Amino acid sequence: MSQRDPSRTPLDQFSLTASIIRPDGLWSSLEIIDTVGSSNETLSMAAAAGTARHGSVLVAEEQTAGRGRRGRGWTAPQYSSVMVSVLVQPESEPASWGWLPLLTGLAVVEAVGTLGVQASIKWPNDVLVGEAKLAGVLCEVVQTPSGPAVVAGWGINVDQRGDELPGPEATSIRLAGGLVDRGQLLVACLSAWDEWFRRWSAGDPTIFTTYRTHSSTLGRTVRVSLPDGGDVVGTAVRLESNGSLVLDIDGRERSIAAADVVHLRPHGLPR
Repeated sequence: MSQRDPSRTPLDQFSLTASIIRPDGLWSSLEIIDTVGSSNETLSMAAAAGTARHGSVLVAEEQTAGRGRRGRGWTAPQYSSVMVSVLVQPESEPASWGWLPLLTGLAVVEAVGTLGVQASIKWPNDVLVGEAKLAGVLCEVVQTPSGPAVVAGWGINVDQRGDELPGPEATSIRLAGGLVDRGQLLVACLSAWDEWFRRWSAGDPTIFTTYRTHSSTLGRTVRVSLPDGGDVVGTAVRLESNGSLVLDIDGRERSIAAADVVHLRPHGLPR
């Protein structure tokens, strides 16, 4: 375990449970773990074993082996971040579940806004302040005794100083000038996630327009690195119903289901 900054304090399980778990809400349980390897992996194992159910929330005060997309690491000093994994079993067809990381991004943007930070969503799984990464999202399908489910995880840099971040391409709520209150942020995230999940489940079409409002990718020229090792450059024009990104490449449209995206300046140079 890393040495803790004494100015950072743990989340209050009792008060947060009272704020988050409601009879009419999505969330069925809240567990806060002091140190864990990966909150997504821990919750996925519990779901596969049948010991976690729809609406379970797992919060890690510190991750020693946190994971981002494509196996990238995600670690942070203890009590400096909000790192959450939730378990849901959507009633919609799995083909549409590509929207879950996108609605997670929406929830994070709305939540950090309550702390005074204006952020945007970089498709498919990053939340940015300017061009610096504030948060990352990772959603994974897991097989449970009652059928397939999704573990949606996200990590938000909250209290880190510049020397505690991986580089100048990252930022935190503290560095962005926002209110450093991890408890308020956790409640806001889960409240917004509940709302967007319900709206998505009901087929609310306004999710597309709201996402576009908060997107830093749509309308821009981007370079997309594909899973097969190739890359393409085009203009991000819209999202499909399954969450895929549609690019206009020299007048032809191409749908991208999952990839790494680099935002480009108008003249084609990476930011």
